[in-house]
Amino acid sequence: MTQAASVPPAVWDRHAIKAEVHRQGMTLTGIARDAGLAENACRKALFGIDRKGADALAAALGIPFDTLFPTGFHQSRSSQRHRSAKPAGESRKKRVRRADSARNSS
Repeated sequence: MTQAASVPPAVWDRHAIKAEVHRQGMTLTGIARDAGLAENACRKALFGIDRKGADALAAALGIPFDTLFPTGFHQSRSSQRHRSAKPAGESRKKRVRRADSARNSS
């Protein structure tokens, strides 16, 4: 019996990507270190949080980014927060009490 060549999965999910990394004898931490990133960058990339980690994974595996992450990539969590209706700076201003303004004017 001959050993069948590894067939890439139809859909690259985080489990398939991690399995391919290990199949090629690499680790997520090692890929991140080699790319000069934080050790957890590639782990975060599997959950759609770290774009640089995802780029490093695609380069290390030799798979085009669009193939590895076909649905695109999520923005950072901070950019997904809802913006308030207040204009910028309004909520950060210190409220001046009447007693404070009377003290300052004397």
